[in-house]
Amino acid sequence: MSTKIKILLIGLAALCAFALIIAFQLNAVNKALRNDFALREQEFANEKKTLNQQLASALESKKKLDAELGDLKVKFDSMTKERNSLKDKFDIVTKERASLVEKVQSVAKKNKDLEEEVEKLKKAQEEGKGQEGGGQASISAPTDDAYWANVLKDKAALEIQVKQLNAQFSDLQLKAERAMEEGRKLDMQNKTVIDTKTDLERRVIYNEKLAETLSEDLVREKRDKKAISDQIDTLRQENYEMKSRLVALGDKKSSLETRLVDLQQEREILSKRLAELDQIMNERVDQIIQVKDDLRAAKTQATETNTKDSRVVQLQPIVVKAAEELPMRKSMTAAAGQVLAINEDNNFVIIDLGEDDGAKVGQILDVVRNSQKIASVEIIQTRKEISAADIKSVASGTKIKVGDIIS
Repeated sequence: MSTKIKILLIGLAALCAFALIIAFQLNAVNKALRNDFALREQEFANEKKTLNQQLASALESKKKLDAELGDLKVKFDSMTKERNSLKDKFDIVTKERASLVEKVQSVAKKNKDLEEEVEKLKKAQEEGKGQEGGGQASISAPTDDAYWANVLKDKAALEIQVKQLNAQFSDLQLKAERAMEEGRKLDMQNKTVIDTKTDLERRVIYNEKLAETLSEDLVREKRDKKAISDQIDTLRQENYEMKSRLVALGDKKSSLETRLVDLQQEREILSKRLAELDQIMNERVDQIIQVKDDLRAAKTQATETNTKDSRVVQLQPIVVKAAEELPMRKSMTAAAGQVLAINEDNNFVIIDLGEDDGAKVGQILDVVRNSQKIASVEIIQTRKEISAADIKSVASGTKIKVGDIIS
């Protein structure tokens, strides 16, 4: 019984140690997972904050560039309108210049015709003066002073008109040059605006691509965060299951501790009962020894009496053959004994073989009746002349009785 209790106690201690080791490992794994999760969450928060700042700055830059692009578009539209109006004015001035050139050319042609006509009239006048002495008829060309005054007047008017036309032509030429200069300036401004617009469009495209990249990064980060959250949920579930297992192990440990306490109490009860049985057995052994001493005294007295009566009884010599030793059995140094008492409640017997006869604790003996083995017993306690032995096995249909032979 004590061996079973010891094995049970060792098993409970091993189970408790195993439970403590598992709890320690689970706690370490849980702590490492929590630290890893906190570190990853901090890194994710920092990266998310950086990406949000970059996205905000990119959106702000895009907003400013959109505003600048709108202003440049407005300026470009106004400059385009102004250029178109100047171009229209330039076309009008060019047309006026062409018409004035035509007028100047016509006036110059008229002036040339008038000069040619004046030259002709002067030649005709000189020829008329040379022919006055011949008494011939007068020249048919007009020689009236009013006519020449009108001619000179028309000439002066034409010269004044030519001067005015030349002045207007110079003004128009100056305006045309200014318009061309403004046109060149507008072309340069237009080119600058187009370059600026191209640069802004390029920057807008770059910012849009950057915004798309940041959006993809944010989406990827959200996916990673979701994956991490799923992993954390899985770890939490595993942690919950481990905690449940720990609680179950704790409950089992508590039940085992309760059972251990019960077994200890039962052991104490059994120890007390065993002590009581030892005391009872010692008392019985003392009684048996007393009876045995009385029997010996009675036998001695009977022998002395028989000797006095000159009646001697010779007994047949008893020959005991040495049996082969069993694997777990030790040889007895004394003769065979017999069963003195039986305790069926506690399953043991008292035999008349003691330390003087070579009996030892743990020795296995056979119970023989009519030269047949009916049971096996194991010595558990020894005294000088008697011993107590547990009943290990009994043949079916038989029962140990007082007086059975022990060998």
